[in-house]
Amino acid sequence: MEFDTLDEFKSALREYSILMGREFKWKKNDKQRARAKCKKAFCDWEIYCAKNEVRNSFKIKTFKHNHNCCREVNNKQANRQWVVSKLEGKLRMQPTLKCVEALEYFKQEFGVHIEVTKMWRAMKEAKQLVEGNERKQYAKVFDYAHELLRSNPGSTVKINTVPSPEGPPQLQRLYICLAGCKKGFVAGCRPFIGLDGCFLKSAFGGNFLSDVGLDGNNHIFVIAYVVVDIENKDNWKWFLTLLHEDLEDYIQNG
Repeated sequence: MEFDTLDEFKSALREYSILMGREFKWKKNDKQRARAKCKKAFCDWEIYCAKNEVRNSFKIKTFKHNHNCCREVNNKQANRQWVVSKLEGKLRMQPTLKCVEALEYFKQEFGVHIEVTKMWRAMKEAKQLVEGNERKQYAKVFDYAHELLRSNPGSTVKINTVPSPEGPPQLQRLYICLAGCKKGFVAGCRPFIGLDGCFLKSAFGGNFLSDVGLDGNNHIFVIAYVVVDIENKDNWKWFLTLLHEDLEDYIQNG
């Protein structure tokens, strides 16, 4: 077998050793060649890859593929970087994957046992790759607001920030009332408004507050919602005042 780079060979060897359930150690490892042997001293398994100057590639020159040792489930080759690379694709297909489910997935799919602490750190890193960095996403709040106003004419978006002397302003609260929600509430909902709130389960916390109505089928109809730093009377008053002005303006001006 031939590989374009030595790193490609090392990556393939890691995958192979994990699937086989055996560990190896490097005996020769530089920019031109790499030799690995089984970690068990009595095992004959060995592989050697060196550069092929003619084809400008790296070719396996020696490979003793028979193991004299037993399979192990605790493989150190399954490091955090490898776990993250596998979790990234899994999380894209199954965003609600839990740590316990991930542990079982690696046991069934790769036959390897991952420590809980390692899996927890790998899950956190993989989610950042899939969902993006939460801290960096806060810098796009104003872009998000402009996009809502562009794609939903007649909507209302209000953003309050707190000045920070050592950096950019911090988000305090965000109010969103889409044009379709105003129209739907006035045209097809009962004249009744309910209030609800819940905690945001993120690294920065906060609260999610919403105003909801009832449509003709007694189903919940969301009118507007806000993201605030804390649930208190001041934030509820700010929320309800904006909603009252919003709906009154819509009723009067259509």
